[in-house]
Amino acid sequence: MKFLGELAEADLGRTQRCNRRLTDPNRLQAIRDTGLMDTPREEAFDRLARLAADILHVPLTIVSLVDADKQFFKADFGLPSPFKETRELPIDASLCRYTLEGEPIISSNAPADPFLKFHPSTGPWGIVAIIVLPLINPEGHVLGTFCCIEPRVREWTAHEITVMRELTASIMTEINLRNQIQKLKAEQNLRDTFVAALTHDLRTPLTASKLGVQLLARRHADIPTVQASVARVTASLDRAERMIQNLLDASQIKAGKRVTLTVSECDFHEITVQTLEELSAVFTDRFVLKAEGAFNMVADPIGLRRIVENLASNAAKYGAPGTPIEVLLSRSGGRVTLQVRNQGTPIAESDLLTIFEPFHRSRSAMESAQKGWGLGLPLVRGFAEAHGGTATVTSSAQDGTCFTITLPLNAASPELFSALSEPERVNTNEPSRLRS
Repeated sequence: MKFLGELAEADLGRTQRCNRRLTDPNRLQAIRDTGLMDTPREEAFDRLARLAADILHVPLTIVSLVDADKQFFKADFGLPSPFKETRELPIDASLCRYTLEGEPIISSNAPADPFLKFHPSTGPWGIVAIIVLPLINPEGHVLGTFCCIEPRVREWTAHEITVMRELTASIMTEINLRNQIQKLKAEQNLRDTFVAALTHDLRTPLTASKLGVQLLARRHADIPTVQASVARVTASLDRAERMIQNLLDASQIKAGKRVTLTVSECDFHEITVQTLEELSAVFTDRFVLKAEGAFNMVADPIGLRRIVENLASNAAKYGAPGTPIEVLLSRSGGRVTLQVRNQGTPIAESDLLTIFEPFHRSRSAMESAQKGWGLGLPLVRGFAEAHGGTATVTSSAQDGTCFTITLPLNAASPELFSALSEPERVNTNEPSRLRS
């Protein structure tokens, strides 16, 4: 655009540098990434425009984005017609474009300013005293401006300029937080897509491998060594399948979704016994089950098994070696409580706050020789909550570490599971020790 007079060399250099910045593709992409261009008014930005007008006692404040071909008014206080309706200004008429180097425009008397007096918008807009501060993102790109305009000569105080700078920082905080949320959503979508593709691609060769192993077992049913090898391979493939399912479920939980349940009538006591017997083959004779009678439930049997499996195996891995691991089942009204308790180094208080988060591993777990992804406990809580229940943990040097899972007896009717009080301690029956 043409100024209405000859600019000083320094001012001319500023306009030329800002003009080059105007069409910088990285800057324009940064504006697109905000998702704010050509969007409706929002109270989050209008509030800051009103606040600036109220504190500084000015009739006009504007939050703008400066694109390559126009200046878009995202928020304002006192914007006159027709700009209040169109909410944009052709870029050739924009004064804010000359902050794209990151330098503000501050003047107490624009008609007497050697730079501003030649700008064609100064007169028609009634600009006399003005503060224009650039909105600069963390990468250093100027997205737009926050400005206040006074139609009379006014000496801005240091306090008033500070107020405008602080409010400008608040605008950028709002924009940056929104950008972070958008990035997190994009990362979440990418992760979900990746996990879905990974689980699909891995399950196909696993299924083919299992079919091949089963065929091999049938062809050589009379050779014990082959059968032993087949059993080991099948167990490894089953474990790989469980790991894939754990990853898929953990991704769902991290995305704020509940894991899918397939409920049926089942006996939690029987499921616990079977699971602990299988784990005893790996962790020897350490599990002590305290329970009495059947625990008939309407629940997901596989989900219940995975709760017991994860808690019991964690207790065996990270508890004091050789010490017994207590597994307690109790009933109270319409709910059942599972507790898994082990002795050993307590979980740090800071880790107790995040121990159920996906991919989190406590400090003691990372310092141990045990490898893991940090998925077991998030899955325990995920299955508990999907049933309408809760998962909690306590840990101290004196009492050991105790994970408590409380579930409704009928997961198909979560409304029967009212707000839980602190689970009462189970009766200490004679322990039934499980043999491998």
